[in-house]
Amino acid sequence: MRGPVEKICEHCGEPFQCQGYRCWCETVCITDSQMDWIAARYRDCLCPSCLGQVAQGTISRQSDPA
Repeated sequence: MRGPVEKICEHCGEPFQCQGYRCWCETVCITDSQMDWIAARYRDCLCPSCLGQVAQGTISRQSDPA
């Protein structure tokens, strides 16, 4: 994919740009467990804000509905 591509965050609904193979998301450190959590819930990318919140643990299993 060649960027930038306009996407909509599946978590918050905000638009953001994906840069393709050299995207900003490569700089966010998330664990394999967090990546599995994302993959189980979303089909596409999360915006910088939401991905950062996953990395910090703000958006996580605790935020799943009961």
